[in-house]
Amino acid sequence: MRKVIRPMSVLVLASLLGGTALVQTPTPAPQAQVAQAPVRAAESDAVRTQQLRVLVEAAEKALETDDEEAAAARSDEADVLTADWSPDLLKQAEIQGLLQRLKEVQEQITEEEAPEAEPGLKVPEEVVSISGDELRAELELVRSADRGATYDYPIDLNDKVLTWVSLFSSTKRGFMENALGRASMYLPMIRQVFAEEGVPSDLAYLAVIESGFRNEAKSRAKAVGMWQFIRSTGRIYGLSGNAWVEERRDPMKATRAAARYLKRLFELTGDWYLAASSYNAGPLTLDRAIQNMGTRNFWDLSRSRWLRTETKNYIPELCAAILVGRNPERYGLHIVSLVPYAYETVTVASMTSLTVLARCAGTETATLKILNPELLRGSTPPGTYQLRVPPGKAMDCLRQLAHLPAGKRLDFRTYTVRKGDTLTKVARRFKLSPDDLLAANDLTERQFRAGKRVLVPPPPAIALVEGDLVSRREGASALRDRPLPPLPATPRDMDNPAEAPAKPEKSAEVPARNSPVATPLANTQMALPAPSHPMNASSPAVPLKLPSTSTLHAKPGDTLAKLARLHKVPLADLMRLNPDAVKALHPGDEVRLPEGATGSSGLSTATVHRVQKGDTLASIARKYGADPGELKVWNHLKGNRIQVGQKLKVSDH
Repeated sequence: MRKVIRPMSVLVLASLLGGTALVQTPTPAPQAQVAQAPVRAAESDAVRTQQLRVLVEAAEKALETDDEEAAAARSDEADVLTADWSPDLLKQAEIQGLLQRLKEVQEQITEEEAPEAEPGLKVPEEVVSISGDELRAELELVRSADRGATYDYPIDLNDKVLTWVSLFSSTKRGFMENALGRASMYLPMIRQVFAEEGVPSDLAYLAVIESGFRNEAKSRAKAVGMWQFIRSTGRIYGLSGNAWVEERRDPMKATRAAARYLKRLFELTGDWYLAASSYNAGPLTLDRAIQNMGTRNFWDLSRSRWLRTETKNYIPELCAAILVGRNPERYGLHIVSLVPYAYETVTVASMTSLTVLARCAGTETATLKILNPELLRGSTPPGTYQLRVPPGKAMDCLRQLAHLPAGKRLDFRTYTVRKGDTLTKVARRFKLSPDDLLAANDLTERQFRAGKRVLVPPPPAIALVEGDLVSRREGASALRDRPLPPLPATPRDMDNPAEAPAKPEKSAEVPARNSPVATPLANTQMALPAPSHPMNASSPAVPLKLPSTSTLHAKPGDTLAKLARLHKVPLADLMRLNPDAVKALHPGDEVRLPEGATGSSGLSTATVHRVQKGDTLASIARKYGADPGELKVWNHLKGNRIQVGQKLKVSDH
């Protein structure tokens, strides 16, 4: 019988915040207790305390109005705000009280999410590991099932991983059979994309945990698609969305984005366990846990209070999903395989109903929706679109489209513009942007008037956010103003022998977690072997090269997190370059920065900013390397509201 423990109570969390150790953790050396960050000025601490209080009160107010999304957003902002605070500041009674209130907010969000079935397996409860004879039996089953198998992702055979293997073949068997059945459609494509991007092919089973391989999956945090991208991260990695198309639902595009994001996280952390954990919790959360625990070992981090239970479960679930997913029959699972995801493309010159296109291609409308899950409505978007059709149907579809009258391309219902209607009002009624409504009817704004009949497309397949409905011009401007980090470097060209990495020499030592060397199955760890399939021939574990560096001297109040934010460099890079400064950074200490960071962070040196249309305090703060809270203090603002044309002080100089 499996035991499941609910999230820790408020009293237990309060004891953790108060410093009472409920879980055995390594005792820090005396030097680590003495070497603390310098105490900030009283005024600075007061400002930080006020910032935290505002966020906590906003999160509590959002919960009172049942706005869980806003409460979660304020909670995350508070987590980021306190990430680089000194131990002395965190121990203050007032801060302790605010942190306790924040934990209670996070608990309420977790409790409200728990009853709703998630599309994947991101479990918020703590799962008690099996032990004794049950553990030994599960270990023997795994050894027997995976005899002769090789993996390109590290698998630790500890009690937590074996517990999840047991769950996948018992209480969660139905979920796994359905998820792996859907996976049979997409795995060939995912493995190919991951191999091209230099990512371990076994990470394809991350989609089991995230979504169960469902393109239509949507979490309470508004993450969408098979790989569960939130909107901001999706845009960074090239996934756009509007009232017609949501590319986070597209299996091809989202898989490419996920591979690049995972590769980038590995470049930042140097460890595939930490990369996957960052994918779940976010890089900032993981960096904070590493700083506070003083370790980069995932299993040590999973015993701390700095990671949520969902993230602590994440790596054991992933390892178990790889083990079971690679050999489901050996674990007693019955998988019904689907036809692999394959298609031909047809260029559709103008907006056309999927029902009409299905008739042209000699297939079903449902088939086109499966091949084109990014389409939110029952048609292609205005303008040219590359439609996916079943293999062998492209030529038939093109012939039929060539002879199709323009008036028969759409089967939408019509709406007659009434007196008093405005373009914006009608567009919002049908969940469209004004530009999209005009484009769907080939109209200008002047032609949109009372008495005009317009075509109305079907409602979207998923709920749209406000950002989907802004005009294209406004949306492009807003995205231009947001500084987006570049994509990772182009992957190695494996067709060129000169670029191919040399094969590692055999060694009797146990390889590091990011090493692709094969070793025999051990009692507690299966090391990362080199894959034998040609598709996985490239080793994803690229040795990290430390960048060239420049230096600066720390000022009072500086921390590595603050310097990373100001100079637009990854915190993980600063930690690797300055290991002595991880625990404490004193005024005058020399800090090494990656080459090009100092003086070239891309931050403006201006001291005043005139608010433009689409600006927010957060976007302005990012542009000038400041905190939104600092902007409020410098400009004597009580809230987040700003007006176009308003002048804001963006520096304290």
